[in-house]
Amino acid sequence: MLLQLDKKWSMVDIGTFMIDQRAASATAGEKTYLFRVVCWLMAAALGLVGCSQSTAQSPNLTAKRGASSAPNLFAGVVARAPDAFYDSPQRVPDRPGMLLRSEPLKNASLPNHMRGWRILYTTSIDDKTPLVAAIATVFASNNPPAGPRPVIAWQHGTMGVVQRCAPSLLSAPMSGIPAVEQIAKAGWVIVATDYSFSKNGGPQPFLIGEAEARAALDSVRAARQMPELKLDSRTVVWGHSQGGHSALWTGIVGPRYSPDVSIVGVVAIAPPGDVLNLLSMSAPLDRRLGPYIAVAYSRFYPDISFEQSVHSTAQTAAREIAKLCGFIPQEDPRRIAALLKEFDGRALTTDTNSALYARLKQNTADERITAPLLVAQGVLDAVVPVSATNAYVIRRCAAGQQLEYWTFAGQDHSSIVQSGTPLSERLIMWTKARFANEPQINGCARMSY
Repeated sequence: MLLQLDKKWSMVDIGTFMIDQRAASATAGEKTYLFRVVCWLMAAALGLVGCSQSTAQSPNLTAKRGASSAPNLFAGVVARAPDAFYDSPQRVPDRPGMLLRSEPLKNASLPNHMRGWRILYTTSIDDKTPLVAAIATVFASNNPPAGPRPVIAWQHGTMGVVQRCAPSLLSAPMSGIPAVEQIAKAGWVIVATDYSFSKNGGPQPFLIGEAEARAALDSVRAARQMPELKLDSRTVVWGHSQGGHSALWTGIVGPRYSPDVSIVGVVAIAPPGDVLNLLSMSAPLDRRLGPYIAVAYSRFYPDISFEQSVHSTAQTAAREIAKLCGFIPQEDPRRIAALLKEFDGRALTTDTNSALYARLKQNTADERITAPLLVAQGVLDAVVPVSATNAYVIRRCAAGQQLEYWTFAGQDHSSIVQSGTPLSERLIMWTKARFANEPQINGCARMSY
């Protein structure tokens, strides 16, 4: 069921809506599900400890999109072409998380108190696919505190699915990472994966949760092998947009795939946790992300083909869009905008393609995350609407997932990760608490700022 919250958050209203819409025809299992959801909603409305809602200011969820100006996270940034460092060795070690090579970043714009490296390491897509090489960037303070340092595993938002769009190629490779100044002051180390590529050039496994998560976890393993750094096992995962999806999946996959990486917290900022629901709510987003999804899913899933995943009227434009980057170089987004005008309606055939539908559903982050979980969302977000994240959070809480849900009035998809926004300081405090092994609030808690 798609639950779209197009008015101010009201727990009783939501519960009534769900009962009215589904109870009459619900199966026994659905009635149990509805009962659990409504119980949670009523508890939240009454301020019970098990699932509380902050009494801080409550934002208007119907705020007009575009009411705040979207900052350009990549102003003045340019991209370089992949060089020989990105070439995979002829033989990749048969063990994920192995550091293949590293080197200091050159001609990169970093804060004065930060230094950086790029690393090539091994990772896996799934249990059936041969290991591949992946790139990550590593950032640390010039003067870190003594002793092993904990890690922020950063997972970036959508840049494109081909390798030339990777953040490690940017002249300012820390673009888009929030609270950089505070991270440096705390002495934490950032490990930022580009995600993995099945071959030089791409595509990356876009919105394929297992593969995204493995790339992030293996980048942390590889960074521990760098002689310049001394890292401990504590890791807090941060991700924005596509990276929010990846962060959720890293929390799901980590204990099974890499128990040696101690995930003590997961932060998903504007996450497309339920990709199917998000695409169904936004035809423009389906048109924009559909080409990336189609080319990635057709590469990594044997039952998916590009031609059957994209409507015939959109295929020519979609093939070209899939080769372009979302932000840099600047001519790429302009070309994408022109190509989107060449076809009407949606790009993806999810209404008729049962295999594609099933694969997208498979990548919904609906499994339990044992680490403390924080979901952050801008109320003015027009890319991942607050209604989509509300629906995702409600469903996860109904399933027994403990989490904190923060919403920020006046913040959109880009501005929420800008340094100095209301998220930054709170995010640092929350992460410090996780590194200190402090317990998270029990149940589900919502705070509005």
